[in-house]
Amino acid sequence: MHDESLLKVAKGAGIVFSGTAVGMLLAYISMLIIARFLGPEDYGLISLASAVTTIASTVVLVGMPQGIIRFVSFYKGRGEGGKIKGVIVSAIQIVLPISILASSIIFFFADSISSIFKEQGLAPILKIFSISIPFYGLYYIFNSAVGGFQEMKYVVLARDIFQNAFRLLILVSLLILGYGIYGAAFAYTFAIIGAPFVAFFYLNKIFPVWREKAVFTRKELLSFSWPLMFAGMLGLVMGWIDTLMLGYFLTAKDVGIYRASLSTASLLRTVPSSFTSIFFPVVTELYSKGMHEEIEDTNYAVTKWIFMIVLPLVMLMVLFSDDVLNILYGSAYITGAYAFCILTLSYFFISIMFPTGQIIKTVGRTKLIMLNTSVGAFLDAILNYLLIPRYGIEGAALATGISVLTVN
Repeated sequence: MHDESLLKVAKGAGIVFSGTAVGMLLAYISMLIIARFLGPEDYGLISLASAVTTIASTVVLVGMPQGIIRFVSFYKGRGEGGKIKGVIVSAIQIVLPISILASSIIFFFADSISSIFKEQGLAPILKIFSISIPFYGLYYIFNSAVGGFQEMKYVVLARDIFQNAFRLLILVSLLILGYGIYGAAFAYTFAIIGAPFVAFFYLNKIFPVWREKAVFTRKELLSFSWPLMFAGMLGLVMGWIDTLMLGYFLTAKDVGIYRASLSTASLLRTVPSSFTSIFFPVVTELYSKGMHEEIEDTNYAVTKWIFMIVLPLVMLMVLFSDDVLNILYGSAYITGAYAFCILTLSYFFISIMFPTGQIIKTVGRTKLIMLNTSVGAFLDAILNYLLIPRYGIEGAALATGISVLTVN
């Protein structure tokens, strides 16, 4: 059974890595097009709008994606189809009303939100992005359920291939038609609107939802998920507070340069994400069967694999940081090279420690994750506040690096 679990993880990781690599390439091309053809300022506005709506989308999910993956995997291991359907329906009943409310708030208060960043051009972009929030919630529910069934090929098709290819197609079309930054905003929004329909198609293919009678487990699902909601919110604070504070203290151009460095460094996450997308549901199924030794062995093997793959990539990115940014974004972004090196080293350590958090979720200790992330988010906010006015984008990178290393 141990060899079978490792084989499943390796096979699933290969599928996820291949799909994620293609998806990230497509997403990266979209970012490069925006950065090169619209410039750092417009790229900064898109980044700020994405930050606000991503935080809102995470809040409305109430930590459900990880809860869905865990319980679908758990009940799959026990053959309880009715409870699987109950998890999915319960998540929709909880998430959809909250997401519609959040979308409305951002749409109608876009001007007020924009004034915080002293960027009035942000308001119409925010309104466009806000439309996507309910669809984002539904997409994550359906795709998380697919992940719980360990059908990673369908996960990457909906998450990586469809969204990024569709976004790139719309982006290029609208930019050619002369819609500029508004075309970029609509490209992001339309891609998310289409995603839940694709994810539901694959979910229904694996698990014909309507054939099962739902056995609801709302209390159990919420008890597991709500700490992850706060952890997710705090994690987003850590992921976006640097961008938001740069927008507050500096300019949209600085935001654009920093986001280019951050986006490039975060490509390293492709490796651990490829493993943990399948690692979490596999070890959860093992946990449901009481196979603790197999979980330990699987965790050790996956951590070693991640380290061996990521280390050479980190060395290349640090040694040739100027060249990487110049080739990908252009000479205007080379000033972010020092920040890029700091962020790359930070993501290296995050990558090799990534499986540990999945084990904690597997055994249901989500409050521990919430507490840990709270410390990191508080530290991140304080360090960004202190370091950005003094050191600019390098200060933001250093603050992010210290805080994420503390959490991990």
